[in-house]
Amino acid sequence: MISHFLFSGNKFLCLVLGLCAYFPSSQTKSNMKVIYKWSYLEYEYNTETERRAAIDSEEFIPGKGTPIDVNVFYGHHPSEKKMFVTIPRFQKGVPFSVGTVTNRTRNGNPIIAPFPSWDWYRNVEACGPRRIVSVYRIAIDRCGRLWVLDNGVVLDKKVCQPQILAFDVRTGRLAYRHELSKDITTDVTLMVTIMADVRDSCDDVFIYSADCQGNTIYVTDVNNDVSWAAKDKTMYPWPPYGTYNILGTTFDIMDGVLGMALDPYQPGTDRKLYYHAMSSPTENWVYTSHLRNRTMFQGGELSTPEIFHTFEGKRSTQSAAEVIDSKGTMYFGLNGKQELACYDTKSENYGARSSMRIIEHNDETLQFISGVKVVKNSKGIEELWAVTTPFQKVYTDTVDTKEINFRILGAKIDDLAYGTGCRHGSSPLPHHQTRPYGHGY
Repeated sequence: MISHFLFSGNKFLCLVLGLCAYFPSSQTKSNMKVIYKWSYLEYEYNTETERRAAIDSEEFIPGKGTPIDVNVFYGHHPSEKKMFVTIPRFQKGVPFSVGTVTNRTRNGNPIIAPFPSWDWYRNVEACGPRRIVSVYRIAIDRCGRLWVLDNGVVLDKKVCQPQILAFDVRTGRLAYRHELSKDITTDVTLMVTIMADVRDSCDDVFIYSADCQGNTIYVTDVNNDVSWAAKDKTMYPWPPYGTYNILGTTFDIMDGVLGMALDPYQPGTDRKLYYHAMSSPTENWVYTSHLRNRTMFQGGELSTPEIFHTFEGKRSTQSAAEVIDSKGTMYFGLNGKQELACYDTKSENYGARSSMRIIEHNDETLQFISGVKVVKNSKGIEELWAVTTPFQKVYTDTVDTKEINFRILGAKIDDLAYGTGCRHGSSPLPHHQTRPYGHGY
């Protein structure tokens, strides 16, 4: 289902993927808007015959497939605009793992087209160089490249070695491929989050990849085409946080490091990588200069505990993805409370009311925030994008396809961050205008 937004005094409608931004400007505080929504995912096939054959073979099982991540590319012209989603193959019946949302629908559900093409999803078990097996999260850099972290796992079976791919966003052409060595990965490795650290030139890029089952961050030096593993106790899950409770449904997941975010790059200065295990209450950080120094890890993955840091404060519940905007404000979900929160990274008081706020609470649209991104639109304005799912129903296989289950939401950063106290140097709204558990929900 494609959302429409009403502009200035009901004068005209703006269709998403039209000639304007995905959502309108606003003179008042704007909560996250639902841009796309699905009861179940629909995939693009060339013909109805192909679609029926895919269903008959169970390549595509209607009602299966869960979107996990989102990213948006605006480009220089409206025709270049693309919205990417990922659908990892932890469920049977998912025909491809990276797609773009089209402006066509079937039974009210937006149709998703494969990216870069169907060819990348055929015969993946052969583990050839032109394959994409399963992807949780992606990243788009300022050089117009889509970075894809393919974990190589279907259901719970490792099919191929994990790999990092980079595509030209506009053309879909492969720009880089790196397969991680068996010498540094393990049988339980599950790569779920990717960060692209681009510095002064497009050739100066390192990739950080989170392994939530091996409790490891992998570092890839793209220019030299080599990777190594960094491991620390801060990347492990906390057993008390392995049980999730979402709207009364409980289930157990012991996921390690998953959420990662880079602070804004300032030429000539070091940069921090923030990270946390999903099944934990803590936030951690490490200087990227340490991660990028391969020699620091030649004594073993756990040989440098002094470079990893943990904030004293804690979250009240588990969190998945996180992201940081250009002013240093972090955004993340509090998945046990159906909330979107923010934190001023220039403050050391993680978890304190003075530096962390709840932006929004919604039991329906914010059940589980699995992916968040900050994107600059064609006017240079920063936007926050998120994917939400009823993950408790996905995990317990109780998804009702007669209901709206999956959503992509968006908002302008300035509308979200204004008055929260999450922006360094800004004050929160007076106490009577903000509540610790949401704004009026």
